[in-house]
Amino acid sequence: MNLEELLRAEREVVEPNPLVDRTDALVSRVRRRRRVVASVSGVVAVAALAITVLVLGQTLPHEVAPAEPSPSPTLALGVEDAPVEPGLYAFPVFDAPAGYRVPVVPVPAGFLSAEEGVRSGDMDAGDGRVLLLWDIDSVYTHPCAAGATAVRVGPTAGDLAEALAAQPMRSGTDPVPVTVDGFDGFYVELSVPDIDLSACPGGKFNSWPGRWQQAPGQVDMLWILDVDGQRVVFDASRSGNLDPQAEAELKDMVTSTTFAPAG
Repeated sequence: MNLEELLRAEREVVEPNPLVDRTDALVSRVRRRRRVVASVSGVVAVAALAITVLVLGQTLPHEVAPAEPSPSPTLALGVEDAPVEPGLYAFPVFDAPAGYRVPVVPVPAGFLSAEEGVRSGDMDAGDGRVLLLWDIDSVYTHPCAAGATAVRVGPTAGDLAEALAAQPMRSGTDPVPVTVDGFDGFYVELSVPDIDLSACPGGKFNSWPGRWQQAPGQVDMLWILDVDGQRVVFDASRSGNLDPQAEAELKDMVTSTTFAPAG
């Protein structure tokens, strides 16, 4: 029996009953108290719901803002021996057919434009660095011998890597698998012996048509890639005793390259 029922029962008690005259007033008070309690409970529930929504809003993952678009590559390397401002540059690939993917290379400070590539320092002075890109389809049978000819190699990145690694006088390293921007290929390192290069036929120590080395001890670090069926060779050439930090910077230029779609 609740309080309201108790009060009404008391009303039936035999006289004299002191609650008879106060029953209606007490019942009204009880009802008002119930309404107050219900109202307060509703306010508390709404407040609790608001707090829950606030907490969830802080803990649930927010939508990630879209990334800023990548900077557009600079499409020209400038005049020969002109300073190259640091940035992204679209490098041409020597002897490549039209329609190849465009290599976009990050070039740091301190480089000059050179034959549609970049260079810094001097090979003879020991601080030389050069980066050129090629499509190579033939390799000289000997870099410093009379009558040496350029012999065509197979079509794959592996064919070219093996041919260059086997070239006489270059102390070529075994081809090692590499990947640049998702495109696979092989890394080969070639060096130039300590000889008088002017004694070679024509005064040139030749590697492949169009490419010869300038100084004893010079090292060619070659990334030979298959880029959607197009063979692209990064020739990062350096002095034999180049500072390790400068060498690492030259390698980073290659390994950080991306390939834009053909224009």
